[in-house]
Amino acid sequence: MNIQKTKILLISASGKTGGGPSHIFLLKELLEDEFDFYLAMPSFNSKNMQFDNNKYLEIAERKILLIDIIRLVMFFRKNSIDIIHAHGKGAGLIARIIKIFLNKPLIYTFHGVHTTCLNRLIKNIYIFYENLTGWLDDEKVFVSLSEKLQAINLKIFIGKKNRIINNCTKKKIKNEVNLEKNNEKIGINNKKKNVISICRLVDQKNIFEIFEIAKKLQIYNFVILGNGYLFDKAKIYIESKKIENVYLLGNKKDVFKYLYESDLFLSTSLYEGHPISILEAMSIGLPIVASKVVGNTDTIKNNFSGLFYRLGDINEAVKCIEKIMKNSDLKLEISNNSFLTHRKLFTTKKMKNEYLSLYKENYKYL
Repeated sequence: MNIQKTKILLISASGKTGGGPSHIFLLKELLEDEFDFYLAMPSFNSKNMQFDNNKYLEIAERKILLIDIIRLVMFFRKNSIDIIHAHGKGAGLIARIIKIFLNKPLIYTFHGVHTTCLNRLIKNIYIFYENLTGWLDDEKVFVSLSEKLQAINLKIFIGKKNRIINNCTKKKIKNEVNLEKNNEKIGINNKKKNVISICRLVDQKNIFEIFEIAKKLQIYNFVILGNGYLFDKAKIYIESKKIENVYLLGNKKDVFKYLYESDLFLSTSLYEGHPISILEAMSIGLPIVASKVVGNTDTIKNNFSGLFYRLGDINEAVKCIEKIMKNSDLKLEISNNSFLTHRKLFTTKKMKNEYLSLYKENYKYL
């Protein structure tokens, strides 16, 4: 006898490379034997092809359109979907609107409480919106403890039903950090050691701080993977300041090809939810230097799996990088701790079990 699987609609208002979309595709991969997943997302992401045409609905990128709301309601009803799971702020707004018409369970995952880059007026509007509409969520999911604490400190309504489920990434073979790399594999014609950053080129990621750090550490390459609205501005800045050790390489399908040729991972973000890029670096044992901000503080432990620097303190960031790169014993120790922390705390098995519990405990479908 075939038991029909619970049908879950995953919604993202962005199809571009980032933590939210990456999380969605991994969630489907981990749980597709237990659940029947449907997707509403813009078309930018090539991984949308993982969903059958009848299980995928294209929506506008970071826009709330009436036609999309109507199409989503029809799509939901046509497929007799059971649960709405929204990922990120834009998706949360869309999901809350369609819930009014559908009266189905809604799970909302924040993927970052986005207020740091907002002016006071917009920040207050955002908090007001969350408090006005947040009651529509049946369950809120935070991807890190510091993200939840940030919401509480901002007096954002989180309700009685909420939980923390950390992001995860797949296990990988450990990188031998003290062995000489082959930069020709990644198109760089020198033998300098590589400091790598993987991020969208947007305000949140604070990429110009990377450039200022790079200016003080000409002995290293600074490799940046990712794209975004700041790409052209960043390129012009690098050229105007004659910074010759920064490589803006854009989006890459296989980021691990570049991670394995690197010696250290650098994050200069203003805030995070729970950064997938750092987890990927930890999965192969790269030492981390990161800004001491929300999300990052839940991912690495200072002087154990990486080093923190005060946001905006270029000299401290430089000292942290040099401390690791110039001490092979310390570099190996932090590398091992980074690798083992990922194996212990941020595995796919752990995340899978926690999402199974989320659905089973709150919705009587299994």
